[in-house]
Amino acid sequence: MNPILKLTLILLLFTSMAGCEEKDQQAKTPDPVVFKTQLEVLEKAKQVEHVLQDEAAQQRKAIDESTDSQKQ
Repeated sequence: MNPILKLTLILLLFTSMAGCEEKDQQAKTPDPVVFKTQLEVLEKAKQVEHVLQDEAAQQRKAIDESTDSQKQ
């Protein structure tokens, strides 16, 4: 086999192995503190959504009552 071809194949092999090692280091699990913060924000958003839905229901009820009293 040609020495240049051997050298090229060896270099490609080492390059591909180095690329795999770099990806493994980047695939570490994220810090659990980040997840905790995101979960807290999500929970707060759910609470706000609940409050908004309650207020919307009260507003619909008030509109319905005022509409019903105008009809009579």
